[in-house]
Amino acid sequence: MRRSTFEKAGATFFYSAIADFFFVNTWYSLVSKLDKNGEETFLNYGFADLDGAKIELAPELEVHRYAVQLYHHVVSRAAVRGKNVLEIGCGRGGGASYVAQTLQPRRYVGLDVNRTAIAFDRRFYRNQKNLEFIAGDAHALPFADGVFDVAVNVESCHHYRDLDTFLAEVHRVLVPGGTFLMACFPRKNEMSLLREPLRRSRFECVLEEDITSNVMRALETDSARREAAVRRLCPAPLRTFGREFAGVRDSELYESFASGKRPYLNFVLQKST
Repeated sequence: MRRSTFEKAGATFFYSAIADFFFVNTWYSLVSKLDKNGEETFLNYGFADLDGAKIELAPELEVHRYAVQLYHHVVSRAAVRGKNVLEIGCGRGGGASYVAQTLQPRRYVGLDVNRTAIAFDRRFYRNQKNLEFIAGDAHALPFADGVFDVAVNVESCHHYRDLDTFLAEVHRVLVPGGTFLMACFPRKNEMSLLREPLRRSRFECVLEEDITSNVMRALETDSARREAAVRRLCPAPLRTFGREFAGVRDSELYESFASGKRPYLNFVLQKST
């Protein structure tokens, strides 16, 4: 499907500096208002094993298979059972709920700057005993030093204004030897905006994994469902933004992954002992 001039303009706005502010402070609140019943509790782009392998899922999670598989792939790179885990940028809480329930950390804290999302999470997942949600800024984490064994960040850091400060804060709240798991892509196709802060940080990079092909396969397979969700949940004037946000086929984001202009990377970073 060829995009119209209006859709192209909408995509350009989506990646502008103004949109950075708009989406962090308004779009995610709007998502919670549009999706009151919690149909879309995962907002990531998903992961598909290129050999066709699939993890076992409860029937109610099958519709979100690829998004769940991304969390599973990222978080299973560290031992989290019985550990204290912090997720920065937890959004609608689907990933936090899955990890807390399935991988069984002692405590899983989901943090997000968007208070509307946190209110939704507290209500929607109120019966999970090892799971809690806190409103807070990724640049000033509201925790003491050295209280978490593992930190997680999935498709969130491209919104942050200062990655150096963010990485320093994650380093601070981890125990010595703690692990930071980060799945991300550069918002403006500029890898230096991601690599330079990582190089300057006090983390040791244990693993850097390019999973662009896995994310692309997930988006291709899941595109029709994502399109339907946009049509169902977004008012007509917002559907251009909704399609770009969802990464559906022919969106600018989809094309940037497909062309190789924008890599999707998975990092395992470790704090020295």
